[in-house]
Amino acid sequence: MRGSAAGAAPRPAPAVARVGAAAERERLQRVAAQLKTLYHMGRDLGEDENWSDALDRFLMALVNFMGASGSGLFLFSDRERTLSSRAVFHLDDALVAEIIDTIRDGWRHHARASEIHSLESYGSGERPTSCLERTTGWNMTLIPLRHRGRALGFLVLDKHYASGIDFQWDYHFLSTLQTIFAEEIANASYISELRQLSRFNNKVLDNIRSGVVTTDQDGLVRYANAWANDMCPRLRALARTKLAFDDLFHPADGSAGLFHRFMSSDPDALVMEVNCHGGGATAFPARLRLTRMHDDVLNAAVVVAIFDDLSELKRMEEAVRRNDRLRAIGQLSAGVAHEIRNPLAGIATTAEVLAGKLGADDERSRYTRVILDEVTRLDGIVRNLLAFAKPPKPAIAPCAVDDLFARIAGLVSDHAATRGVEVHTETAAPGLACLADASQLTQVLLNLALNAVQECGAGDRVDVRAHIEGEGARDWMIIDVEDTGPGVPAQVRDTLFDPFVTTRSQGTGLGLAISRQIVEDHHGSISCAFLERGTRFTVRIPAHTVAAAMPR
Repeated sequence: MRGSAAGAAPRPAPAVARVGAAAERERLQRVAAQLKTLYHMGRDLGEDENWSDALDRFLMALVNFMGASGSGLFLFSDRERTLSSRAVFHLDDALVAEIIDTIRDGWRHHARASEIHSLESYGSGERPTSCLERTTGWNMTLIPLRHRGRALGFLVLDKHYASGIDFQWDYHFLSTLQTIFAEEIANASYISELRQLSRFNNKVLDNIRSGVVTTDQDGLVRYANAWANDMCPRLRALARTKLAFDDLFHPADGSAGLFHRFMSSDPDALVMEVNCHGGGATAFPARLRLTRMHDDVLNAAVVVAIFDDLSELKRMEEAVRRNDRLRAIGQLSAGVAHEIRNPLAGIATTAEVLAGKLGADDERSRYTRVILDEVTRLDGIVRNLLAFAKPPKPAIAPCAVDDLFARIAGLVSDHAATRGVEVHTETAAPGLACLADASQLTQVLLNLALNAVQECGAGDRVDVRAHIEGEGARDWMIIDVEDTGPGVPAQVRDTLFDPFVTTRSQGTGLGLAISRQIVEDHHGSISCAFLERGTRFTVRIPAHTVAAAMPR
């Protein structure tokens, strides 16, 4: 029987097979290492906010993995007119400058710029060839980075290759790296542009003098610019609390549900007046411009609202209406005063003649005295009407405040004493002076002081104080007349300076209106503050800062 091969020992694997398996394992390990490097590169560059650190780590890993001497990333800017180094690892300054010069001189004219080239052939005048076609060695490999036809820059690898055959081990890895890295650079560029655009938009929004808020699809405010935060303190807590759009803006007609009504309406834009409840002392009137738009992030319709505070505009409109009313009243008053004065003169003359004929002992003469007293009172009213309708122009000159206060105190002291009211005057410093017509300013302060005394009772106090406030190149004299009386009734507070508004049965209601006209003719202002106990009137007129040689 012939021997069978069944029990024979296996033949040893040929040496060639063992070498092939080892080479395959080495190749697989190298591919795995390449994939790992590519993975880490994409992860770091895609997620790291600090790109400089991510690039430094990538270049260091690339050099270590490739067994290279150094590497660098060079990027274009200024519409591909400027090339500069973005990150380098183990490349000295002289070599970096040489690389930039070589690329700048030759990259636009290279016929195969989208492939991987050696830096030596890139800048030479020879026919361009890819690295795989090179039969001679080189040290510097240039990897062009392009994305959608746009040249981004170059990745440079400092590593010696003996020939194109030697380079084949790295070619496919570098080719893949070229594609992935170009994508990462392009994405980083786009993200940078978006961030820059976002910062620009935020800066613009924060510097426009209008409030801007946006909502989500449910009507909750999710963004407010700086101007909106200044107008509405409630918006400053958006990061911690939620605020509904409808809680912030209320239609002027008192209706509710503004957000949902606008979202369900046909027009995509709407302008209206609302009351803004922004968290201040009171709500303020606002002009609101609404726009409905689609938010790609939320994939829903949202509202962009721009609003302006109309408080100052409303005050200006009211001032214009008030001036129109005052002008009409002034014209009427001037006419009435002129028509009344002549009959009054006739009545007074007739009464005086009648009194002379009756004699002092005649009981009927007391009626003529009543007539003359009432004519005198009417003549005072007529003079006030004329002063309101056609106030004389002030003769403005330096005026010592101490002299004004002394005159006011002397004129009101007797009347205050009869009512048990204390009157005090005080200046913040001696020698204060203002620019005013002394006679007219005395009329204003005397009217304010007498009004204060008449509103007070026994034990109350009236203080007249003066100090200077600076505002840029001009100083202002601030004169306060404050009392501790019961205060001004609420029903007349809004119209206190209007003509014929008075809280006393015997008053004409022209004193404050004339005072306001006089102060405004002095380029100043007068205001009233309603205190918890009492009232404070504040007169603000230009100060005279040089008080030397004041007329005493």
